[in-house]
Amino acid sequence: MRAFLAFLLSLPLSVMLMGLVAAAVPVPWQSWLVLQLLGVTLLWMLLVVLVALPERTWLPLVALLVMNGVAWMALQTTALYGGGA
Repeated sequence: MRAFLAFLLSLPLSVMLMGLVAAAVPVPWQSWLVLQLLGVTLLWMLLVVLVALPERTWLPLVALLVMNGVAWMALQTTALYGGGA
């Protein structure tokens, strides 16, 4: 169950973190889309492993949920969503 929840919660986080990187880099995001997809996949696998490793179950999952919210709010302020334009 812990691995399944880590699997579900870490995918949106890894995509949002890569979106923040895409907003911060001054290169058009379309020119390095394949590298973004590879980065999302690697970050997703890393987050699943890091959350599934500890013996305490709920603390890493709650932290992952909080990080999803923080990344979502930060992404709303970028130029990708019109907030930083």
